[in-house]
Amino acid sequence: MGHLEELIEAIRSEGYDFATGSRMMPSSDVKRSVKRGLASKGFNFLTRSMLGSKLYDHQCGFKAFKRESLFELMDSVEDKHWFWDTELLVRAQRSGYKVKEFPVKWQHGGATKVDLVKDVIGMGSQIVRLWWQLSSLKSGRWQKGILTFILAILLLFLIFTLVGVEDVWQAAASASPQMFGLAVLIYLFSWPVRGIRYQHILRRLGHDHGLNFITGSIFMSQSANVILPARIGDVSRAYILKREKDVPLTTGMSSLAVERLFDIIAITVIGVLAVLVVMAERAVDNWVMPLMISSAAVIILFFVAIFFMASRGRNGLSPVERIILKVAKPGDYTDRVAGIARKFVDEIYTISSSPRDFIIVFFSSLMVWTVDILTCYTVLIAFPFVHNAASPTTLTAVVFMAVAVGNLAKMVPITPGAIGTYEGALTVVFKIAGIAGYVGAAAAVIDHIIKNSVTLVFGALYLAHFNIKWHELVDIKGKNEK
Repeated sequence: MGHLEELIEAIRSEGYDFATGSRMMPSSDVKRSVKRGLASKGFNFLTRSMLGSKLYDHQCGFKAFKRESLFELMDSVEDKHWFWDTELLVRAQRSGYKVKEFPVKWQHGGATKVDLVKDVIGMGSQIVRLWWQLSSLKSGRWQKGILTFILAILLLFLIFTLVGVEDVWQAAASASPQMFGLAVLIYLFSWPVRGIRYQHILRRLGHDHGLNFITGSIFMSQSANVILPARIGDVSRAYILKREKDVPLTTGMSSLAVERLFDIIAITVIGVLAVLVVMAERAVDNWVMPLMISSAAVIILFFVAIFFMASRGRNGLSPVERIILKVAKPGDYTDRVAGIARKFVDEIYTISSSPRDFIIVFFSSLMVWTVDILTCYTVLIAFPFVHNAASPTTLTAVVFMAVAVGNLAKMVPITPGAIGTYEGALTVVFKIAGIAGYVGAAAAVIDHIIKNSVTLVFGALYLAHFNIKWHELVDIKGKNEK
């Protein structure tokens, strides 16, 4: 209450329409729990970045309003709960009213009616609602990306809340930075292997290009996958190959399909073997083995479909061509679509049906994911709490299983870069080895940060090298139009 005079005078004598205390300004004197502090910082960050607010703190319970200004805005404020004052301040700034924010001395009193999980999710939805109403880009290409980014943040917050935010923070602080550095070096090794694998796939499809370019194209497309949901960024690689080396878009997409297929095969094989090793020492959750079996079934069905679609009838047409020609109106456009579909299937069949190519791509995929798993293992053992949780064999097998499940979870089109879903999957599987949830969550987040950071840094370097702008990389609509 020592700031009361400053609050009132901002309206009465300084000419401001709205005044608010701030717990987030550098000179603020604040005492609160880590959990509430992180939640508040996350909320205010989203409010600033999405709604364009210039304020640091939108919900400090210390505000004053000029009566006339308040009544002019009140009818436009829709929220009647915790988001009310945030919406008022955002709308005030947007409408040109003068708003003063000043630091306060503040201490959390202990008692609260806030339900962190329920109210954070509810307020996240209010941010989306207000952004939608205020934005002039309601149908723009960034809409889905922003919505899924918010969902990713909410998923991470939910995980941290369930396992204990302060415990996660303390676990991360106790880990070895040197081991994290080693994990970065290990992960870097996987990228040339990715490049060699993809170079072989393209070469077999008639396009031979240098390893540096191939690896760079993978870095750039994977960077787009970190930003965009549902692995939409894969389309960027086909665009880069077309733009830089005139590789047909059909070949770009079919080569990606082959790469993704062998990723699933390698992950499933690793996962099944890891489950069998773990089951020899301890029980696993009932959903684990059915997930692996389902993944294997999908692979088998895919091969059956490809071999069937690549076959030729008496008229020389493949089943996919016959289907397109039967359901679409005859004409040059239909013939062109049928030809593209046939080429796409034939190129996947070329790699999948050759024993030599199958072995090369499969074992290079195993190497890619083994390095990915070693990266995660290095991050996990950086935590001192892990070493006595399970035997080295079980711990290793659980990490193999966790990364397999985590990467299968990445295929669910929910958030950009599978942020939230990947961490959730790893946290759950780590518990099989007796690793505490807060340690597993901290390790999963750091593992994902390392991998995404390496991807984005080298993706940005290659974008600069090839003079490609970020908006070109993520503008899927624009690439489809081209």
